[in-house]
Amino acid sequence: MKSSFKVAALAAALAGIAFASGAPVMAEGHSDQRYVMVVPISAHPFWTPIRQGAQDAADQLGVQFEFTGPVEFDNIAQQTQIEQIALTMPAAFLTGAFDPSMTETINRVSEMGIPVATFDSDAPDSARITFVGPDHYNVGYQYGKKIVELITASGADEGQIGLLTAVNQTNLQVRVQGLQDYLAANAPGFEVVAIEDNQGDDQITAERTKTMLLGNPDIDGIVVMNATGTGVATALTELDRKGEVMVVASDVFDPIVCGIIDGAIQTTSAVNTYLEGYLSLLMAYQYVNGHMDNVPGASVGVSKLPPVIDPGIFFITQENAQSFLIGTCS
Repeated sequence: MKSSFKVAALAAALAGIAFASGAPVMAEGHSDQRYVMVVPISAHPFWTPIRQGAQDAADQLGVQFEFTGPVEFDNIAQQTQIEQIALTMPAAFLTGAFDPSMTETINRVSEMGIPVATFDSDAPDSARITFVGPDHYNVGYQYGKKIVELITASGADEGQIGLLTAVNQTNLQVRVQGLQDYLAANAPGFEVVAIEDNQGDDQITAERTKTMLLGNPDIDGIVVMNATGTGVATALTELDRKGEVMVVASDVFDPIVCGIIDGAIQTTSAVNTYLEGYLSLLMAYQYVNGHMDNVPGASVGVSKLPPVIDPGIFFITQENAQSFLIGTCS
């Protein structure tokens, strides 16, 4: 695809890869280098494009890539795995910082001489070398704007909103704050009346959605801060409220896209998570191999890499959902 070639061309420009007939040819050999991605819940499909992006970058650069993480959401287990893998001295870690305590883990690993690139959720006060991911405050702000637009489309000038989130996840806390600030500044007639902890699980999301709606039957809209929108779609279908309660979801994989096509979800945010994986590995590679050592001021602390790379955000609707569907809807 044309867009994929552009991304590959970016890697070539940055890493010194020559292209012959569209295929990458390595300009230098680092096949012994291991880049390890550690996530807090490896079984969730949210990571699929991130993992693929990192794997593609590794293949183009000729380095090793490993993906791991606890099967169920567990920040502490994620950090424990990083500490254990660090003893094997990989070239670099790629990880998301979903709990404040990750800062200490990143700093300890960095002191061992292993650079860490963060993606999706940042630890800005840590020694991480770069962050590839969205401005989560802006994501939440845009969620607030979007849910108000959906509710007011029916002529309402006020409304009740419910939120589903993993309450202890740092990036989602920032999203909630962005949404709350949007409402306060631009839509004072709209109020968040309930926040439920879905623990990053679709089944728990379905249960908590039912609990929230039974306790607050006048809710007009629901915003899902993480990739569990299918749980909301299931609950609304079972409660026969599909299309009555407006839904803004997060992230893109087939069950959520099918929920949009079916009308149970009105929109979901599409952050280019493929680039999160691709660019985090690519940036780590640049750092590890000294390609950025000549950045002016690097010797006195100027960042060798962009401190933040934002892959952008896009909202998928029923009008364009088919373009994002990989398989089929049942």
